[in-house]
Amino acid sequence: MKVSLAVCILAALLATGTCLQCESCQGEGSSCRGDQRTCPAGQDFCSVVLTELTLVAEKTQTILKGCATSKQCQAGPISTNFGKGLRTRTNIACCQRDNCTPEPVKVPPADTKPNGRRCPACYSLTSEQCREETIQCTGAETQCMDIAGPLKSGGRTTKIIMKGCVTESVCTQINAGSGTFLGITGDLPTHKCRAASSAAGSAPGPAGLLPAALAGLLLLTLLS
Repeated sequence: MKVSLAVCILAALLATGTCLQCESCQGEGSSCRGDQRTCPAGQDFCSVVLTELTLVAEKTQTILKGCATSKQCQAGPISTNFGKGLRTRTNIACCQRDNCTPEPVKVPPADTKPNGRRCPACYSLTSEQCREETIQCTGAETQCMDIAGPLKSGGRTTKIIMKGCVTESVCTQINAGSGTFLGITGDLPTHKCRAASSAAGSAPGPAGLLPAALAGLLLLTLLS
């Protein structure tokens, strides 16, 4: 299901992370059970990422458990808007002991009040091209994001593109290279952020490359 794939792609972009043992699983709803796995070096926290995806009037929650870095655990509440009725709200909780269970996590409350900023927006889960529209950012969404590239999961490769309004923490968390998380492998030839414009109809313009804070991981499952 395309929406479910997008959800997993975006949560994985947000939750990537000593040789700690953490439960690893993903699924729809607010709970999942999985096997313990050894975390790669540098991922020294166990994490739970909960995302609510809204597509027009339909809402879906997705949970993702695994290993995370300290920077990912500091991401805090995340909000995205990709236009055409597609929005996500994400939160992460972490702990730092073998097989520990993070505190229960809830998605942040919705804030749909326009904040005066705008971004080009569009998305596609089947190609690296989409038809842009200018949308109004809401709440704490102050950045315009533009990411595109191939994702591999279960032996299948999917091309995606996602543009829209995001909270600033997304831009410091998104992977600027390639890597694997929970079986999802990503390589983002395009990964940009810029401050959202307060002028209607402004051109997208060039954007700076995202910092390589999450080098080695494609957490673009913002759509969990």
